[in-house]
Amino acid sequence: MSDMLNRDQFANDVLSRYRKLTSASGLLEKSARSDAFAHAASMPSTGHPHFMHLGLGESGHCYGVSVFIDLVAFTSRTFWEEPEKVLRLNTAVMSQVAEVVQSCGGYILGLRGDGVFACFGDRNVRDPKVSAAFSMAACAFALDAVRNALNQLLEQSGMRPVQIRAGADYGRLDFVRIGSHEASEVNVVGFSANFAAKCEKFAHSWEVVIGEGLADLLPGDHYDRHKDSPKTYQQSYLTRHYHYHQVKWATYLQHLGGLREGLSGGSVGSIIY
Repeated sequence: MSDMLNRDQFANDVLSRYRKLTSASGLLEKSARSDAFAHAASMPSTGHPHFMHLGLGESGHCYGVSVFIDLVAFTSRTFWEEPEKVLRLNTAVMSQVAEVVQSCGGYILGLRGDGVFACFGDRNVRDPKVSAAFSMAACAFALDAVRNALNQLLEQSGMRPVQIRAGADYGRLDFVRIGSHEASEVNVVGFSANFAAKCEKFAHSWEVVIGEGLADLLPGDHYDRHKDSPKTYQQSYLTRHYHYHQVKWATYLQHLGGLREGLSGGSVGSIIY
């Protein structure tokens, strides 16, 4: 299937989700509420499957690419537009972006507000360049599909277009279950995940910004040094610099079909070398 057809399918699926959410926004019958609750309870939760077994206070780690894909200027939309309309559009777009991440071999670690937090990598990945390539392919497809297909469809439907951006970095990711015995979750701790979140904030609409840990895994002609780089960190009498870069993400669109076929529906760790 061509990139254009995939792109159009993404846009159509988002609009279809939006319309289903609109039709379901009213109060459900008692039996329907019960069925919906049972269905939701059976659905898999977010998180890295290799670390969901952790007990309270237990931890584990792997190396991988942390990715944040975020809707831009959605806070402003929640101020001006009807809350339910914004909620449905947010849900439809981010749900579809999450499916793109999964189809490219990533794990959904969290869905927060108007963004997706994902990880590409686990203990089975022998070559981190594989995780790097698939993470950038996912970001590229998401940005391209929203800008060049979804927004056209939204405007045709009388809706304002949306904008997205992405940030990512590579490094060690520590997973730890925190909370209490009554309520807990597995959180991700580590510099690369924190810096990936910062990269997402550095990015403007339609940009993918990455840290130097990830840049080291990509071909040098696939990115440019960010104009505001580096980020400076100081502790006691020490000063260190960490660079970040802007990815030429359109480069990855031409490789997307082959990359996704290589996965056969699995994660990047399932690839046989």
